[in-house]
Amino acid sequence: LPLALASSSNRAIIEAVLARLKLGPRFSVIHSAEHEPYGKPHPGVYLSTAEQLGVSPRHCLALEDSINGVIAAKAARMACIAVPDPAHIDDRRFGIADVVLPSLTELDETIWKRLTGQA
Repeated sequence: LPLALASSSNRAIIEAVLARLKLGPRFSVIHSAEHEPYGKPHPGVYLSTAEQLGVSPRHCLALEDSINGVIAAKAARMACIAVPDPAHIDDRRFGIADVVLPSLTELDETIWKRLTGQA
């Protein structure tokens, strides 16, 4: 399963965080919105990332923690799981996501299969 990172953060910050967490090698594609004409909520960073992966955006699942990120993912026609900061979990704007979870630990096989068309 190819894994990509599409972020609004600049590339230097992305690389520093991934290096610190030793997660860089897990991603097939790492793409920053700084290389796009517009940042999120514009879908460009997601569309470019899907293109670099060689897959249709409709076959992608975005994990987002921000309203602008959810808007961008849905505008790119991706399935989206929102995992808002606990202070914003009740923000109704997250309702455009396919699923809203209080934590990624809540992501289970049933949700995964439903969002990936395997249900």
